[in-house]
Amino acid sequence: MRSVGELLDALDPALRAEAVGCDADTVIGSPKIDSRAVEPGDCFIAMPGLTADGHDFIDRAVAAGASLLVVRRDRAVAGPCPRIIVNDVARLLPTLAAGWYGWPGERLQLAGVTGTNGKTSTAHLVASVLQQAGHRHLRLGTTGDWIVDHESSASFTTPFPIDLQRLLADACARGATHGVMEVSSHGLDQGRIAPLSFAAVALTSFSQDHLDYHSSMATYLQAKCLLAGAHCDASGVAMAPLDQGQGHAQAVAAFLRAAAEAGVERRWRSSRVPVAERDAEICVIERDPSAVGLAAQLRTPVGPLALRSPLVGEFNLDNLMAAVGLSIGLGVALEHIEAALAQARGAPGRLEAVRSDGHAGPAVYVDYAHTPDAVARSIEALRPSAARAGGKLIVVLGCGGDRDTSKRPLMGEVASRGADRFIATSDNPRTEEPEAILDQMIAGVVDQHGGGAELIREVDRARAISLAIGEAGEHDVVLLAGKGHENYQVLGTTKIHFDDREQAELALRARARSG
Repeated sequence: MRSVGELLDALDPALRAEAVGCDADTVIGSPKIDSRAVEPGDCFIAMPGLTADGHDFIDRAVAAGASLLVVRRDRAVAGPCPRIIVNDVARLLPTLAAGWYGWPGERLQLAGVTGTNGKTSTAHLVASVLQQAGHRHLRLGTTGDWIVDHESSASFTTPFPIDLQRLLADACARGATHGVMEVSSHGLDQGRIAPLSFAAVALTSFSQDHLDYHSSMATYLQAKCLLAGAHCDASGVAMAPLDQGQGHAQAVAAFLRAAAEAGVERRWRSSRVPVAERDAEICVIERDPSAVGLAAQLRTPVGPLALRSPLVGEFNLDNLMAAVGLSIGLGVALEHIEAALAQARGAPGRLEAVRSDGHAGPAVYVDYAHTPDAVARSIEALRPSAARAGGKLIVVLGCGGDRDTSKRPLMGEVASRGADRFIATSDNPRTEEPEAILDQMIAGVVDQHGGGAELIREVDRARAISLAIGEAGEHDVVLLAGKGHENYQVLGTTKIHFDDREQAELALRARARSG
């Protein structure tokens, strides 16, 4: 799509798009939403934003050489520059971006993963399966964007439309045939992935998060359900796991109901509970409790599968079964799925073990857990290891600033109930006062005499990590939760280098020197 006429033909009539000062043959230049990036011949889309409105920068874009504008009907725009007028600029943008880049999504078999927790791990597992099956592929998500043979950093879990379509087009140009991407509730709510259609979609989990953006848990769930209800092929697969509690069961029902209403015939549930065999399409038939990692015999809609994985934790079993379902939906044979999952390590910063060669000490894990449910899952996965070794579980946890405040006391409560020692610290405080964030976390802490963990308050995250590892026993397990793969901290408006894994290695070395 390179002309105004092609764009108008592709748009939803409800947008009431009309061309002013141009005709159907007018060429659309490279789409830009940042006036500072506009070059001669570009098409400037005046996007409304949370803090700024692109309509306020039209003069700058025209001065930079924009040859076509996309503007909202109720915003008066002076000057002779050709324009397309619509009711909703944001709804036009994904179609314009997809068309300008040649509709790359139509040339790819795509899997989409949404969920409060588990998106990144599941996407990495599916990518490992695609690699094992010999499919050139892309993977888009929180930890980075993998395009066939190279990876770049990602600014957002789900890219905005122009960047998303550019990445898809780049993948096609490099020979990709398949892809998997994390789809956030923000991305769904804002229509970033329109007009993509997925061969397989999954909801990995649903619990409280992002209530600084969504007005309620109900609207948060509605956004998640859009992946199944608006973006899954009728011939595709929509799936979600059971066994995660009553609230999650309601989310699963809503997700699969949205798929049914959209005409998706293959609606699958997964279960790690053998007695649920008659209800779940992908389910555990038998577990091997003696295995290092996870081992189970699964039933799937296309035959039995022997699952072996180095990952630990019941939540990772859910992620693995989601990866199985998505991979089947992408047309991958079970033999490739088995082989890939037996080796796949999942995503960086997700229960990632940190070791310092030659230095003994406690077992240390870094995890991205930054919601109450995710913290509970990580603790549940690691507590058996501490118990088997005869040690304690030490949790270092912070909460990010300028984000959902209501989850802070809940996270503090989960950590204090599940750990033997809880060190409350900073995450990315951003523009909030770090001590005030800790006050909110600690408001949920269970009194130690009521069975809660020993509580230590240390606002400096580097010192908190050093304290946790330095004072841990040889058989203890230390969980550094909240930041995972991130290699920065945001203090005020300044981003500094900070990596929990590096800090843990330093602490392990310091411990060895002092011992």
